[in-house]
Amino acid sequence: MKKINYSAILAVAFLLLASPLFSQQSSDERDFKFTIKTNPLSALGGPFWIVVVPVTGEYKALFEAAVSKKSSVQIGLGYIGPSILLNLDDLTSDGEGSEIEGIKTSGFRSQGWYKYFLSRDLSAPEGFYIGPHISYASANIKNKRNTSEYVSATKLNINGVFGYQLITSGGFTLDIFTGLGFVSRKWEVKGTDWDNDSFKDKASVAVPFGFSFGYAF
Repeated sequence: MKKINYSAILAVAFLLLASPLFSQQSSDERDFKFTIKTNPLSALGGPFWIVVVPVTGEYKALFEAAVSKKSSVQIGLGYIGPSILLNLDDLTSDGEGSEIEGIKTSGFRSQGWYKYFLSRDLSAPEGFYIGPHISYASANIKNKRNTSEYVSATKLNINGVFGYQLITSGGFTLDIFTGLGFVSRKWEVKGTDWDNDSFKDKASVAVPFGFSFGYAF
């Protein structure tokens, strides 16, 4: 079952309505070279899910720099902690003396992206673009009472994406994308009677979809 991101749908609608208004300025009148972006909604869930249940949240920052008139490079770093939608620590904190006195979730995600911009009248980093994207995430979910009981997870994404980056005259930036790629998820369960069937290694074709917003300068 696919996760439905209603905020992403709203972002698409905003993009379709706003891009004609803000694309009228020619690239000669604009001088944006860098963007700083995030997506606070990723704290609700990601990058690790069990079916449709988020077991982690991500708190990330993205930095992009134009390296030529038609290309840019983007890097991102994120801290992986508990999902604020379904906080495993709160759900498992039964108090002193219980077998589980809470769960600690921690990890990181890094990503890199090369964008080639296709819009004839706009220069990087704005307009339609295509390019490769790669990300790697690692997380540990540990029993606070007994740290030898844990679930460890990794996730590798390799994608070819296309998208559109909107930058208004004031510098507000909205970047939205989709594409096609490959995802590999691996799980390791140690010292716990948690349901191992829920943590299965999997490699599959992926259809990425995401958005971020921030400031260009």
